[in-house]
Amino acid sequence: MTGMGRVAWLAVLLPAALGVAGPAAADDQLWTLLKGGGQVVMIRHAVTTPGVGDPPAMRLDDCKTQRNLTDQGRAHARRLGEAFRAHGVRVDRVLSSPWCRCLETARLAFAAPETWAPLGNLYGRPELRDEQVRQMQEE
Repeated sequence: MTGMGRVAWLAVLLPAALGVAGPAAADDQLWTLLKGGGQVVMIRHAVTTPGVGDPPAMRLDDCKTQRNLTDQGRAHARRLGEAFRAHGVRVDRVLSSPWCRCLETARLAFAAPETWAPLGNLYGRPELRDEQVRQMQEE
């Protein structure tokens, strides 16, 4: 992933993509930047059930055991993808952590994602941070 130093943060983009009012000039600048290509956009998964974590017996290979997107989250993910397309932003590659809520967000917004271990959740596993960051920087 070349250009990791130039990241367009979705936190700035998300309100515009979901139709929430924000500073129009900033929104336009960000869409123009993204439309120009060569950017990396980091997106957190769409809405899940608030205040609920993954159950103790959660398994990555079984989405039924995980905290997943709500219907509202699925709608948000679709609107995000629609906003990218409406603004003419081409998405060349979609990488996702292996959590089902992340994969579903990516699928609904863009396309079939590649599962990429360095994007995996660090919750409760801070010892993996340095290695995951190193892997992201190398890509």
